[in-house]
Amino acid sequence: MSQSTPASNQPGTQIKYTIPFTSVVNVALLRAAAAERMEPTEIIQRATINSLIKEGFIEKVDADRIKLFWALVDRAVQAAQEICRANRFKSSITLDAIRDCMKDPAKLAGQPYNWIDGYRAYVRDDIYKNGNPEKGPINREIGFRIRAGIGGVVEKGDDGKPKTTKVLGEIIQSYTPMADFDQVTFNPQATRASEVGFPAV
Repeated sequence: MSQSTPASNQPGTQIKYTIPFTSVVNVALLRAAAAERMEPTEIIQRATINSLIKEGFIEKVDADRIKLFWALVDRAVQAAQEICRANRFKSSITLDAIRDCMKDPAKLAGQPYNWIDGYRAYVRDDIYKNGNPEKGPINREIGFRIRAGIGGVVEKGDDGKPKTTKVLGEIIQSYTPMADFDQVTFNPQATRASEVGFPAV
């Protein structure tokens, strides 16, 4: 069997595994996924990667890049959740969360960068430049995780398919507009007010 190429040299490679779990472990996995507002596969993926990093099976340069990817995505999700809690939700929440992150001077958790500098380091180029293959995966992940992280409901067109809004002069070229989010979790005050017939404040 030939030796595999280092992960840093194959950014687009995706290998899938089928992993059996007992019912006890599966219940715990689903509970963890719900608590973290992530897909079960993401919980498995992060746990596996963290173990491989801890045991030294992933080179430091690759481990640092993976951790930066996670930090950027997690901060964007946090920003989207903060927007919902602040009653600032709009259909453009994905773009709004990214803009909030770009204005935030605070360092990312476990990183030497703030968000915009970390994003620049990750994509290794002008952050507004189109056609950079490093931008696609992280931008898609940010959009996917924001939707999951706020319990987002996407806007759909007459054909029943999710809408796409194109933008110019941003680090993303498009986003999927959201129609609603998990208001019970992120805006309970507005939910309670509507239940008793009062406008949300």
